[in-house]
Amino acid sequence: MMVPTIYGSDLQVAIVSVRSKFDKTQDVIVQLQYSNTGNETISIYNWYLPSNELNDPLFKVTCNDVLVDYRGPLMKRRQSTVQDMTPLAPGQTKVIQARLSSVYDMTKTGTYSIQYDMPTERVVFKHARTFDSTLVRAITKRQSGLQSNNIQLIIEGRPNIQHEQNNIMNVVRRSATLSYVSCSITQKSQIMNAISWALRYANNSFIYLNKTNPCGTNRYKTWFGTFMLANWNK
Repeated sequence: MMVPTIYGSDLQVAIVSVRSKFDKTQDVIVQLQYSNTGNETISIYNWYLPSNELNDPLFKVTCNDVLVDYRGPLMKRRQSTVQDMTPLAPGQTKVIQARLSSVYDMTKTGTYSIQYDMPTERVVFKHARTFDSTLVRAITKRQSGLQSNNIQLIIEGRPNIQHEQNNIMNVVRRSATLSYVSCSITQKSQIMNAISWALRYANNSFIYLNKTNPCGTNRYKTWFGTFMLANWNK
């Protein structure tokens, strides 16, 4: 879908998926394509060119026609500089991948509708030479939207990692929260399971030390060596 930008109808956005169905073990990944159909170079903010992981809610996602929550990070950024831009030359297309299942709530099985949907002025950088243009000022006052085609995918519900890890922490009354950087669904599950077993082991150890008469048991010696009552009470 073509939309107005500071260069007219120059920037097109499209999304495609290599498959139409995803089971719960598969990351939901789509390809995001920015195309410059005009005669001027367009500069796009780097943070709207994600490297797999999203740091902004770039997509409108629904499941069975019900809006799905974005649960990923929301960044507050400094004033942008030229280093924060990626130029898109006339006729050029930039293709990137975006993993949706790590930041959108996909706990329900159903038909998911996915569309890129962002305000144009948040994505496209206004070149310095255009700042004094009356036409540009008029255009940028409008809340133009940059939208892609809409794709539909059949997605099997998968655990909400954030919800599950909170349940694990609540078992031992911990307020700590796990965080992930560039982890796949499989890796997140492995980390969550590791933390779960570590917490269970720590809790079991606490119970053992509090309910067992202090003495040089095999378990104590394995952990701490020679029995000392002072160490047991610590």
